[in-house]
Amino acid sequence: MFRWTLPTLLLAALAPHAVLAQEAPARIALAAPPAAVTVYPDQATVTRRGAVDLPAGDSVLVLSGIPAGVLRDSVTARGRAAGAVAIGSVDLRQARFDRGAVDARRAALEARLREAEDAVTAFDAPLAAQAAQLRLIERLAGGFVVTQRQPAPSNEPAPRLSADPATWRAAWDAVREGTEQASEATRRLQADRRVAEQRRDAIKAEIAALGGPPPGALEIAVAVQAEAPTRLELEVAYQVRGARWQPVYEVRLDSQAARIALRQEAIVTQSTGEDWPEVALTLSTARPAEAAGPPRLQPWRIALVDPAERERRAREQAARDALAERQTRAPAPAASVAPATPREAEVVAATVQTAGFAVEYAIPGRASIGADGSERRVRIADHVAEAALSALSVPRLAPRAFLRARFAHQAPAPTLPGVASLHLDGVFVGRTALPLLRPGEETMLSFGADDRIRVAYEPQARRRAQEGSMLTGRTSTETFEAVMTFRSFHARPVEMVVEDQVPVSGDADLTVALQADPAPGTRDAEDRPGVLAWAFTLAPGQERRIRFGYTVTAPRDRQVQGLPGR
Repeated sequence: MFRWTLPTLLLAALAPHAVLAQEAPARIALAAPPAAVTVYPDQATVTRRGAVDLPAGDSVLVLSGIPAGVLRDSVTARGRAAGAVAIGSVDLRQARFDRGAVDARRAALEARLREAEDAVTAFDAPLAAQAAQLRLIERLAGGFVVTQRQPAPSNEPAPRLSADPATWRAAWDAVREGTEQASEATRRLQADRRVAEQRRDAIKAEIAALGGPPPGALEIAVAVQAEAPTRLELEVAYQVRGARWQPVYEVRLDSQAARIALRQEAIVTQSTGEDWPEVALTLSTARPAEAAGPPRLQPWRIALVDPAERERRAREQAARDALAERQTRAPAPAASVAPATPREAEVVAATVQTAGFAVEYAIPGRASIGADGSERRVRIADHVAEAALSALSVPRLAPRAFLRARFAHQAPAPTLPGVASLHLDGVFVGRTALPLLRPGEETMLSFGADDRIRVAYEPQARRRAQEGSMLTGRTSTETFEAVMTFRSFHARPVEMVVEDQVPVSGDADLTVALQADPAPGTRDAEDRPGVLAWAFTLAPGQERRIRFGYTVTAPRDRQVQGLPGR
């Protein structure tokens, strides 16, 4: 309902009878298309703007075509006017349906439909005439040929056509011209008839669409009061489900300049039920539908239970269940059944997540996004950062080196996790998942194989031996060795990281001894038990070699599971 302003209350106090005699507020349709949209990860805020000339007194401004997914509590309105205007209640309601207007519209459409059907029927006679003309030409042509094939009477003075070719040519031309004229006239009549049928069918479709408002059609009614006639610029905003955006990235590495170019983009989709043509688009990482506070823990109680007492309770419950089943099969009279005591309904609260920060991206220019769910790609920003290049090789699994780039995120705000396409010196090399990056945070990305580093992996012969005696304990040993070779063909030094591994034993009688030259600089790299890492710098044209191996010792009467070749 309309919220009474102070001038209205004073007027009611001074002249109550006049106020009661006032007419209902004027209903004014306001054209306010979507002008700005803020899209969140799971919904959107739509802002509509429009202007209207207000009369003095009370009015109700109505915005139609509101989608069904609008959150009722999110609807707000504000405006600007040269004169004094008070904005009252803002209601989201079912769209009004004027039966009288629909009946009048149906009567007008039915009159147009009769005219359209008469226009279609009007083509029947000329089409039939052209068809008859074609049949007549065919019969005349066929009868003429038959007549010429029959012997001529002896008293006929005219020569036969076979003796006069010019007469044949005149007959051909007459048949051809008559057929072409009738066929062309038929084609034009059929084309005009199809146009008339389309008009008739469109009127039929419009009549079929009448009858009531579309399901879920809503409107927003804004109650206003103006002291004097004035022009109001109104802005109405609401949140609606069915919209989302997700980040996507493009990462380009210039290996010569050791520079990363990160392009931040977004894919926006919406199926809210309304199109957004030429709107100011903003993308936000906020989640307005989620709770603002953390969940609340409830007391967690435990107790000791006597097994005998638990069994006794179980037997009593089983007896009660059996009695209830018998009563269900043979119910007692209604008078003997005591009514159940009403209980309070249990309220179940939804569990939601909260976002630690929110960032908004205002997309430059205007964007048009349809409600058909199609994807619209928009650019957010471009960032450039210096990169530290290195090569990683795991020769045991792949005798190649892979180029990596470590860089610090240069954006002023965090970027959400998303899929990134990777380009090395202008060539697409693959896709990867980009993690959440905060301002200044470093990350490492791989850009495929580095063919300017040659990697060789040469396994050595496996050695087996048996040691010990019955007093000291007999054991068996197996030794595995390999030689890894690396050579750089880069024009500048390259930082190199090599990884390999040794088996990890969980048995005290099963031991693993490492032999490496040079020794690895890191053991259990990145909290991976048994993973070893060597880090060094390869100069242009330089070759480095790593001899790596390990010996596994176990009791002779025990078999080791998990070794290569087993």
